[in-house]
Amino acid sequence: MGPLEKPSTGWKHKEAEMQVGPQPDEKIRVGRPGDRSAAPAPLPPALSFLFLLPLASAIQPTSLPFPELRLVGGPSRCRGRLEVLHGGSWGSVCDDDWDVVDANVVCRQLGCGLALPVPRPLAFGQGRGPILLDNVECLGQEVALSECGSRGWGVHNCFHYEDVAVLCDEFLPTQPPTRKALTSRAPPTTPQNGNGEGSVRLVGGVGPCQGRVEILHGGLWGTVCDDDWGLPDAAVVCRQLGCGAALAATTNAFFGYGTGHILLDNVHCEGGEPRLAACLSLGWGVHNCGHHEDAGALCAVLGRPTLTAPLSLATRGAWAWHTEPEATGVGALPSREPAMFTTAAWAAGKKSGRLRLVGGPGPCRGRVEVLYAGGWGTVCDDDWDFADARVACREAGCGPALGATGLGHFGYGRGPVLLDNVGCAGTEARLSDCFHLGWGQHNCGHHEDAGALCSGPEELVQQDGSETTRVPTPRPRDGHLRLANGAHRCEGRVELFLGQRWGTVCDDAWDLRAAGVLCRQLGCGQALAAPGEAHFGPGRGPILLDNVKCRGDESALLLCSHIRWDAHNCDHSEDASVLCQPA
Repeated sequence: MGPLEKPSTGWKHKEAEMQVGPQPDEKIRVGRPGDRSAAPAPLPPALSFLFLLPLASAIQPTSLPFPELRLVGGPSRCRGRLEVLHGGSWGSVCDDDWDVVDANVVCRQLGCGLALPVPRPLAFGQGRGPILLDNVECLGQEVALSECGSRGWGVHNCFHYEDVAVLCDEFLPTQPPTRKALTSRAPPTTPQNGNGEGSVRLVGGVGPCQGRVEILHGGLWGTVCDDDWGLPDAAVVCRQLGCGAALAATTNAFFGYGTGHILLDNVHCEGGEPRLAACLSLGWGVHNCGHHEDAGALCAVLGRPTLTAPLSLATRGAWAWHTEPEATGVGALPSREPAMFTTAAWAAGKKSGRLRLVGGPGPCRGRVEVLYAGGWGTVCDDDWDFADARVACREAGCGPALGATGLGHFGYGRGPVLLDNVGCAGTEARLSDCFHLGWGQHNCGHHEDAGALCSGPEELVQQDGSETTRVPTPRPRDGHLRLANGAHRCEGRVELFLGQRWGTVCDDAWDLRAAGVLCRQLGCGQALAAPGEAHFGPGRGPILLDNVKCRGDESALLLCSHIRWDAHNCDHSEDASVLCQPA
């Protein structure tokens, strides 16, 4: 859009600020009462009247219509992939910085109640057309997404596999509830907490008994860093608020980024303290954190919590917290094991079950399914990682693990979701021997089915006429990597074996982080360079991967984000390469 064109939607004040204010790599925030972070750039006199628009809309009703939003691809208008209308076209929103605070604004604008926890990427599929917004950042009190900060229309560094999805509570507050959100023997109480030194509050969640932990010190509210944050710490917060037992301790700003000071770090509660300020910590204001590490808590409101048998995502119920004191099944147990969403539970009546991998190109790559009580079911990808895949591969007789997948990578399963929050050390003989929430206990849908990539079937080899050992077969297996045309085995064109064939990787989005993952996977030390444009010559055969984007800490290249197999817009002049420094 040129600087003299008129915006075509109600987000006029935002576009005016974008044209004359911050550069594309800066956050754009519309001014609002109490928000001192949005100092406007100097405006030319001819455009100064535009700056009055956000101020006027913040203090009085505006006649400008809010831009249209919709949730598509889900079971109802209140659940789905988020799309916004701009310039006559619908487009998607990138999930960078997206959290439950932003989702709450969307749900409120759509009249869909409150937001449920943010679903995983691609929960409702990939969009098409433009990606219109990125790095959306809401404070939580906005009445429309247009009042939140972002990079501006069309400014992003994303792909459609990063499209935002939103789950809203589907009953309006003004209507009779259509589902039981809480079951208890008495109505929930209002959290009991004062405004004195050491008072705590939970911000950014669905209701006053879940959210980001904030504590009052010296007359100022500040956040708590998630270093060493665990369920005993959350239990103290919930008790101090009168919100019952702790269901979970969250980390990594699960409920959005706070503002102001970070007041506590390395909090260590035993679980019985009356107040959070009574727990051990580094001291007021002493920390080495940023707000991306803000700690949070989910409380049961009343009674000792248990997670009820979850309902299908296709129903109106989603899931509910059950708080009757005599309930049995999953219960809260203190745990200091770190995780982004730490739950603690014991599994009653664990029994070993059979395991299979389905939906992949062979018997050793696919969706993990386990047999329990005569029926097959899937495993949710919450906390699913390489150690869990290692156990699954061992139980399936498929040799060492190559990687762990989530998000229904090998297709959506059917039947029950039997295991969730699996936590293996990696040495267990069976997946059922690992920690989990208990058979049938979960808060997942089949779009979160876990999978495993194993090196391949194992052969039984007889040794000395008595002892038998298992060794992997020597032929290449799906997921194997090699570097071609280099001076040694640790440099060359990247080639991947998949579906009984070798193919190359396109250099779109290829960078040093991806090269680092590959070098580490091959045992080749650190990455020195990640050249593209067929640096080691063009390959042959299919181009198997495109738009590979790694964080850098993945254990295998196939665990990085990428477009689906064989989907690309490349030719072999764009083959990716690496140069590694052998350890």
